[in-house]
Amino acid sequence: MFKGQISLITSLEITLISMLVVFVILAILAFVLSLFKYVPAEKVVADIKKAQKSADIPKEVQRERFDPSKITSEDMKIAMMVACIEAAGEEENANVRVIGIKELN
Repeated sequence: MFKGQISLITSLEITLISMLVVFVILAILAFVLSLFKYVPAEKVVADIKKAQKSADIPKEVQRERFDPSKITSEDMKIAMMVACIEAAGEEENANVRVIGIKELN
């Protein structure tokens, strides 16, 4: 690339100029990023308050109590037991309550 050897002074000049270019670019990036705090944020808080006011709070739904004795299918009983075992996991005193069970096709 070069016809002769590069002296130590020339290599130091190239190194210093390269480092200066990198730090100038970093300073410009830092300045641009510092300007982002002046960009207005979205009005999320106002939107949330509007959504809360307009949303109707649903009343508690009355459900029929689940009775495991009404399950006649052997497959449904096995599915309920497996679901309880999986929900309990490795906990010794797990309190698992079955709310409902239905067969999906």
